[in-house]
Parts: sequence; structure tokens; C-alpha cells
Amino acid sequence: MFPITKLLTIPWAVALALLAEPKVLSVPDTLLARTSMPEPSGIVWSATLSRYLVVSDDTGEKESGTNHAPWLFALDRTGVFDREPIPIVGLDQLNDAEALCQGPEGSLFLATSHSANRKGHDKKKRRRLYQLSLVGRELKILGSLDLAQAIAESAVVGGSAVDIEALAFHNGQLYVGLKAPQNAKGAAYILRIGEVLSALKSGVLSPSQIERWAELPLLVDGENGKVIQGVSDMSFLSDGSLVLLANSPKKMPADGGGALWWRKTDGSLHLLRRFPGLKPEGVTTSPDGKSLVIVFDNDRKLPLWIHQDLPLRLAPATPSQR
Repeated sequence: MFPITKLLTIPWAVALALLAEPKVLSVPDTLLARTSMPEPSGIVWSATLSRYLVVSDDTGEKESGTNHAPWLFALDRTGVFDREPIPIVGLDQLNDAEALCQGPEGSLFLATSHSANRKGHDKKKRRRLYQLSLVGRELKILGSLDLAQAIAESAVVGGSAVDIEALAFHNGQLYVGLKAPQNAKGAAYILRIGEVLSALKSGVLSPSQIERWAELPLLVDGENGKVIQGVSDMSFLSDGSLVLLANSPKKMPADGGGALWWRKTDGSLHLLRRFPGLKPEGVTTSPDGKSLVIVFDNDRKLPLWIHQDLPLRLAPATPSQR
């Protein structure tokens, strides 16, 4: 919960927004008959479908042989998932999908984690960036490539293996937020990729197209002191600032709950809110642009979401980190 002493110092409307708690999303039995429980890891609004499109870590069912089905899920404005998923045509599997964002001309970018699985296996199907186009109620692949190989060759994160959980497209460039690794001081990386559309078309990304855009100290209070977080999703706002969700990386000290951050255009970083015991995984703006929509991976339980005021109303008077 947000500290009560802080609530006493800010306007009542803002205090009410900070006290708002996530609500359960509704998953129809007909959808659950085809797939495991959705575990939201990214969300965008589709004006064409008048639905949010949600990417999930896992899809399909092992028992029926449809594990890693190439699907996105559709979610209406009231928080009810559609009974039918949105298929990606021409793709046999979508393994560990983690990030989703709007692209140019109504397209979408989707990325898998590019990380090893629980058994430590580094599979090619977990290392894909896709550009997708919505045709009717299906998604068509416009291009794809392997981000991990180019990032490793560029040495922008020291050649370490990456865990990708966030994408954002802004001013013609693709931004990639990393859950891991962090730099030597524990700051999270955001990378920027130039000329990504031509790279997706050719299927080859040059290491020279990748640069470090930001290194953010996403440090929160844990049970035994400060805890490092990595980027779990992000979205640019209309003024060019960036909102970020963050959780503790795999095999790192637990943070006790994820956080919502705001990087202003001057580079200052503000901690807006903690979510005790929860994992915020996807953030986008609402269709009217007046609020943030955040979804939570709730493991095998019903997923959650919340509508959160834009950070211009929630930001503290001074940055929590610079």
C-alpha cells in the first residue's frame, strides 16, 4: 500500500487514484477449454477491433498438443476476454512471448524473451522479434529477426545474455527494455534500434544499429535493503516521456511486488507506485489517452488489471532517482 504519510500531503483525487486496487479480469470457460490461464505480459489497444490485444507467456495446452499456440488474446473495455484468441498466421509456435507494442501504420511489434528456458536451454523459437499486421481477426507476419544475436555482437550490454520484456516504438525507432542484465551499478538497460523496419524486412539486424539509450536505477526497498528491478514493460506518452513497469529479475532477490516508474523527458526518474505482492507486466494508454492500463501476471490464477492516472497527476515533487 502507498505510505499513508505520503497520501496526507497530496490532493485527495490523486490519493484516491493511488489507493485504487487491481481488479480481476474475466476469462470465459470456452477460452479456458482451449488454453491455459492467460498470463498477461504485454498489452496494446486495437482501434480496428475495439479491443485490447494481450500477449501471454503461455498459450494452448500441453495435454492437447497445442502448447505455445501462436495466439494473442482480445480483451474488451470492461475486462472480459473474448472467447476466441487472435491467431498469428503462418507461425507454428509462439514460445515465451513477453512484449507487445504499437508500430507504424497500424502494425504491431511482438518479442519473445530471447532468454533460456527453465532448463537452461537457449531455443531459437524464444529469440524472435516480429512485426505483425492485423487482417480481419488474424495477424500476418511482415518480418522477423533474432535480437539476441545482434545485441551480443554489439556488446552494448557487455556480451551478456538478455531477457527482453519490453518494447516501445517512438519517432521511427524501436526501444527494447531489458529485464536482465543490469549494469555494474544495478541499473536496467533500455536499448534503441535504428532502421528496424528495413532490418525486419531483410531478417538481419546489424550490431551497429543497436545503442544503449538509457541506464535506469530501478531500485526499491526490499526486506533487507535496496532491491534491483528490471524493465517488464514500457510505453511512451504524448509528451515523449516514458512510463515503465519493473519487477525483480529471475534468480535475483525478490522485490516483494513490482513498481510503476516514470522517466521524464529531462531524464529524471520517478517512482510512482509499488504493487505489493503483484507482478505488473504490461502497460499502455487507454483509448481516450486519459489513463494508463496495467495488466498483471497472476500465475495460474485469474489475471488482474488496473486503470491508473497518468503520471502528470501522480508524480512526486522531486525525483526518486537521477
